[in-house]
Amino acid sequence: MNKITIIIILLLSSTAMLSQTKWQRSEPIQEHVSIFRSIEALSLPTSETMQSGDIYFHISHKFLIPVSEGAEELFGFDGGINMRLALGYGITDDIFASLGRTNLDGNIDLQVRAKVFEGRVIDIPLGISINGALAYNSKVSIEPEDNSRLWQYYAQVIANTKIGKLGLGVVPSFLYNSNMYCSECQYTWTLGLYSQYFFNERWSIIAEANPTLNGWRQYYDTYSIGAEVETAGHFFKVFLSNNVYTNMSQFLGGARDAFDKGDIHIGFIITRVL
Repeated sequence: MNKITIIIILLLSSTAMLSQTKWQRSEPIQEHVSIFRSIEALSLPTSETMQSGDIYFHISHKFLIPVSEGAEELFGFDGGINMRLALGYGITDDIFASLGRTNLDGNIDLQVRAKVFEGRVIDIPLGISINGALAYNSKVSIEPEDNSRLWQYYAQVIANTKIGKLGLGVVPSFLYNSNMYCSECQYTWTLGLYSQYFFNERWSIIAEANPTLNGWRQYYDTYSIGAEVETAGHFFKVFLSNNVYTNMSQFLGGARDAFDKGDIHIGFIITRVL
């Protein structure tokens, strides 16, 4: 059984658990419910936002040399990286904005996330948010004839729930101008899925997939698996993925390497809430 099969079984079995629940509309209880503690799984967002006035700091690295290169390349650590830095702010308890920059193409992104529902339906926690962003590629190797092609836009709907210790997420996403180097403007539709199992308040494991449903994709769908540790306002995530992109407008366009062929890369994310 290959690694993609394992991830898909994990995600589909989690979804099956949800489908076995008899969903009937009842009057939801408007209250704060804890589903995910972090505002992102590995690369995909969760429905969580910051509290009003909170400041969020994010740093992520993805190593460009695959783990399969072995000890000679220190399993990828000897190579270059894609890195993203971001700062966010809780405008209200339900609206969160962040500004980030990735070294690849000098990609600068401004995104805003708004929580539209948080409560319980038939005693099952449910969180729904929308996320919208624009990104500008400020340092490209070949500048397109039409400078408007340096801009990219994406929108996401994020739905989260939790059964026992298992958190589940579905993130349909739309990316406009997926590849600014194509002669005609491209778009991409993806369906992000993730599950996170919480062993306790500190330790958890995460599986994530982001298959392309329609439109442009680089070469392969994205798959990632990793672990998260939470300590006093910090989140530390370390993972393996076939996608080396750290900015969402680049990540949604697919991966250049195949997960099932062992072309996977080490990545990590460190975040801090102040």
